[in-house]
Amino acid sequence: MKRRTFVKNLTAASLLLGNAASALSAQMTQRIEPAVATPGFMPDIEIILRAVLGPADMLEGAATQLWRFTGEIMKGDRSALSFLDGSGHIPLIRVRRGQRIRIHFENQLPEQSIVHWHGLNIEQRMDGHPMYAIEPGERYVYEIAIDNRAGTYWFHPHPHERTSFQVYQGLSGMLVVHDEQEDALNLPQGEHEIPLMIQDRTFDGDNQLVYIGNMRHNWMMGFSGDYVLVNGRVGYSKTVPRTAHRLRIINTSNASLYNLRWSDGANFRVIGTDGGLLESAVEQFALTLGVGERVDVWVDFSAQTAGSSVHLLAESYTPSLQNFTAEQGGATMQDNARPIASFQFDSAEAVPVAPPTQLSIYPALSEDEAGNSNAPRGVRISMMRGSFYLNNRTFGGMHDVPEENVVKLNSTEVWEFANDASMGMGMGMGGMMQMAHPMHVHNVQFKVLSRTRQSGQSALHQHLSAGFTDYGLKDVVLVLPGEKVRVLMKFENHTGVYLYHCHILEHEDLGMMQNFRVEA
Repeated sequence: MKRRTFVKNLTAASLLLGNAASALSAQMTQRIEPAVATPGFMPDIEIILRAVLGPADMLEGAATQLWRFTGEIMKGDRSALSFLDGSGHIPLIRVRRGQRIRIHFENQLPEQSIVHWHGLNIEQRMDGHPMYAIEPGERYVYEIAIDNRAGTYWFHPHPHERTSFQVYQGLSGMLVVHDEQEDALNLPQGEHEIPLMIQDRTFDGDNQLVYIGNMRHNWMMGFSGDYVLVNGRVGYSKTVPRTAHRLRIINTSNASLYNLRWSDGANFRVIGTDGGLLESAVEQFALTLGVGERVDVWVDFSAQTAGSSVHLLAESYTPSLQNFTAEQGGATMQDNARPIASFQFDSAEAVPVAPPTQLSIYPALSEDEAGNSNAPRGVRISMMRGSFYLNNRTFGGMHDVPEENVVKLNSTEVWEFANDASMGMGMGMGGMMQMAHPMHVHNVQFKVLSRTRQSGQSALHQHLSAGFTDYGLKDVVLVLPGEKVRVLMKFENHTGVYLYHCHILEHEDLGMMQNFRVEA
């Protein structure tokens, strides 16, 4: 395959990641005792969540050996923990706003790990910063008062320099928050609610995972897999009744971004994004999702014929925006896209359901409240000579916070992510590589204010940007090369040290990440 040949030729001349970075990481790490259960914290739900080595059925034939989550309910609603249909190794945790949950995370892996609760607004010690990574055989107790709006969130490991490897090996899960505002809408639930986690993976002849190895250039390119999986399974298929459904879609790949559409040409009716339900639905033909982005979709299958099927199609792109869909395996391509999920319609009578016109009221974020609206806090994204930078810095010590990365509790700010296309990645061949970067900020939900470009949009940029979900509340925003994206956020409820970073996991591990501190 051309892409593989290209990467292989380049990696032969690349630098090994080596032991220097690991030595530096060890010097940065200051031992913090793992959090333990607090006697005064009375949980509504208590869960044991284990990171273990174990098998899963991801392809036909032999099982794939993974690093995966297992667990069980110790206290509370037994339905709070289940596993997604597909390979059966991806956990789904359901909670309600206002509940208190205690999660005993047990590390049964052969190396350090810690869990980040992506999208939640929680105290520093519960967020999963890599400074809290625990050793094999240790336990870390999370105690979380759920204060997020109803929505689709997720969780994954966050150890420094090993996030990409551990997530790739199978460690990720979905977290769904419900609340009374959502209950009043009578949205599809039970069998009519379908969680879909999208990931790409490469397998050897024995169905075992193949990762990119230790060549630095491969890490900089980010991992792009030979197959797109849904819920941990190649060739995901589900038989459904002909009525309204709610799809909860997350891109949990290491680096790839996807442009999604329906095989029958229908529009997506978007009812929620990263931070929960929208005020009203938005219809669009395609969805473009960077790593970590979520979207909730209302779809009514009542017009479909019993016994027929419809497919969710995906175009796959590398961070450098190379479309490699045709190089992937799986179902036969349709209209230049790859079917990644198939929905067959049963013979039960069709039941059309009208979607609600008003979905929710979410916290108003006003730019008038931001003291820096005319001079946003800038985050310059750049790559040069094989290194990644945010504001000309790579990740420093675990506890280091640059002076300009201090914000005030209860303040509202405008941040501007600038993906400087003039600062590409030196390829050693006289050329430059420009990349898209999904930027994630821990502990907040933000509003996307604007996108501007250094020059006019190419056909590819127009194609991808038509699928953006820059509405509602977000915690990840995809910044294309040459773009500046302004976002508005408020720092509420918790002080402490948190992270912002590129959510291409290999980039994060190579230092495209910074601490910021919220001060009273």
